[in-house]
Amino acid sequence: MPTVSRTLLSTLLLALPLYAQQGDRKGHERMDPIVPENLIPPAPVLSVEDALKSFTIAPGFTIEPVVAEPLIEKPVALKFDGDGRMWVCEMVGYMTDIDGSTEAQPQGRIVILEDSDHNGSIDKRTVFLEKLLLPRAIYLLDDGILWADQGSLYFVPREGDKPSGKQVVVDPDYAKGGNVEHKANGLLSGLDNWIYSAKSDRRYKRINGAWVMEKTHFRGQWGISQDDFGRLYHNNNSTLLVGDFLLPNTVFGNNNVRVNSRIASTLGSNRVWPIRVTPAVNRGYINELNGYRDNTIDPKTFKLINATGASGMAIYRGDQFPRKAYGTAFVTEPTGNLVKAITIAEGDGKLTGEHPYGEKEFLASTDERFRPVDAVTAPDGSLYIIDFYHGIIQHKTYVTTYLRQQYLSRKLDGPGYGYGRIYRVRASDKDLGPAPNMQSLAAKDLIPFLSHPNGWWRDTAQRLIVERGDASLAADLTTLLGTPSQPLGQLHALWCLEGLGLLTTPHIEVMLNSGEEQLASSALFAALSLQDAFLPSAIKAVIAYKPGKTSAIYKARFLAGVRSTAAAEALVTLLQKHGDRPLVREAAFAGLKGREANFLHRNDRRFNNKEFLGWLKDASSKDKNKVAPRKLEGDHLASFQRGEDVYQGEAGCIGCHGIEGTGLPNLGPPLDGSDWVTGDTTRLISVLLHGLMGPITVSGERYAPPAAMPGLGQNPTITDQNLADVATYLRQGWDNRAPAVPLKEVQSTRAATKDRNGALYTEADFK
Repeated sequence: MPTVSRTLLSTLLLALPLYAQQGDRKGHERMDPIVPENLIPPAPVLSVEDALKSFTIAPGFTIEPVVAEPLIEKPVALKFDGDGRMWVCEMVGYMTDIDGSTEAQPQGRIVILEDSDHNGSIDKRTVFLEKLLLPRAIYLLDDGILWADQGSLYFVPREGDKPSGKQVVVDPDYAKGGNVEHKANGLLSGLDNWIYSAKSDRRYKRINGAWVMEKTHFRGQWGISQDDFGRLYHNNNSTLLVGDFLLPNTVFGNNNVRVNSRIASTLGSNRVWPIRVTPAVNRGYINELNGYRDNTIDPKTFKLINATGASGMAIYRGDQFPRKAYGTAFVTEPTGNLVKAITIAEGDGKLTGEHPYGEKEFLASTDERFRPVDAVTAPDGSLYIIDFYHGIIQHKTYVTTYLRQQYLSRKLDGPGYGYGRIYRVRASDKDLGPAPNMQSLAAKDLIPFLSHPNGWWRDTAQRLIVERGDASLAADLTTLLGTPSQPLGQLHALWCLEGLGLLTTPHIEVMLNSGEEQLASSALFAALSLQDAFLPSAIKAVIAYKPGKTSAIYKARFLAGVRSTAAAEALVTLLQKHGDRPLVREAAFAGLKGREANFLHRNDRRFNNKEFLGWLKDASSKDKNKVAPRKLEGDHLASFQRGEDVYQGEAGCIGCHGIEGTGLPNLGPPLDGSDWVTGDTTRLISVLLHGLMGPITVSGERYAPPAAMPGLGQNPTITDQNLADVATYLRQGWDNRAPAVPLKEVQSTRAATKDRNGALYTEADFK
């Protein structure tokens, strides 16, 4: 019966217009539908009332609408202001039809949504900005907003709900390169007073009225969140959740030697449990029923097996759910029409995760148009789910002929406009918390909220206090810092003092003596911001502090980061005791930037760790440490420059390998320093043409990304000259210094490998 049904559906779809899609791959010609036609329900637009009937939610929880069309359209990101109003990015121009034909038209908006009569539902909509090109991220300040479109990050001054003054470009390259699915987003206010993004290696802060940008680890794809201790969480489309074990930049910053610090770990499996059949998954045709080795969709249940579209997430830090849910990650997955719950636990030098509901999801829908793209802890203690509510979720760059047929067969390609929802998930047996009223409060009156049981209130109070810059708060913040009954209040008071430039050694000592590992760790890292006058006393306090497993990492970072003979000697002692623990060596090396030779001499092999000593020696050696200058001219320079545009643009390489060529977890191995790039050019061109399936060994390290690298040679928009240019860029980019790749070599390799017909290479093919 399934075979007959599949044949019927194939016949039906063949009656539709067929178009070669950019997402198609040679070697993937078998695109027969997998799901029997009689098992696929229709996918009409549902009213909010009917959509609610489509949900299955975990016991003890209720889902209810907060706002829906016509008050909202295609929401992708939101922030609550100090009074609990929602500021929402509406990505109106995204895939308004099957070909994304209106994508270049600025149709997006940033709107303010509020409950003016305080009855729990949104009733007022104010357009703050309009005619924007695919707005994707927003950050609120008292006097303006940061927001990002398809290319840049901007600051717009405001007076109340209206823009005022001239828009300022904060970072012209914020979302440079790639397509809509692979551009920076997020703009999260971190515990450390920096602003972080997903799909980015940059962070931002306004200092004395000027915007400052610094580098950080590259993280994630869509959506970013943090826990109570300021550790960041992110993911990519096929990995539901990745968690950083340390505060940002603890082991970052020393680029004299490439050190793989491994601060992030995948939390839980990537298994998902939809409650409806899921034929409209881009690579759903990859199935043993079509002769492939792998299955995207279960050949028996016809449901998605592993995440393919993991999106934004929230680490729940509210006070309305049961206590055991605090700290749980809620991850949206729009292709599976679900929200995954993942509980997080501390490991040794890493975080771990589990799925608390077994083979069920926290929230799932039978409505194919339910597209959860982000989740946010709300001021009232509930969890808000942003529902893009749109038939098409895959960007045109990747749509396969198979997926096009799926969209068209159930009319998911329309309507292109007019829909979007935000839901509230709450514990059924508990009232919601009150609406906040922080915006008009004086900075001093915000201090009590630093101890609020809801993390949103604490984060917002800290942001507003730091932003307002009131130095008279030192005494009140110091009082809270010394209140051990309020450990989270102590933590936020610490970073308020840091953000205001009021941090002193006695503040650090209070936290070191707290007996709380995370408080001491945070204080050790914050101590790097101390003014010079406080450093001598702080060094003495830190040397005297006996660290635990985690705080040893931060103690190493502090001792390495200050210029002091006593600190350097104490670092040797610390390494002798804790240097074999995860991340302690990496933290020390990060702080020793520019002083590696001095410490190598002082250490005199007392801490005799071969790896650590190797880092110090490599960084100390001018010959090894110095990268030859890039001296390009003429055709070579022109090819390199064109190749950079291809890498960051139409080829989409940046999406898996990062802007610095260092690779991304579970996506792509590094290109910088890779023997696959700087070695045999025929091998490199062959891989660019036809793609590569891992696992592979790169410069002695094993990588096994779950997805294959597609060949660019089958992409009709990529020419042989494009391939020569991107190969030239790879071989000269970053620290690579290999010769150019001429066009004729690409042409000859294409001719020599034409019989592969786009079949992916494996490592064994080149041995």
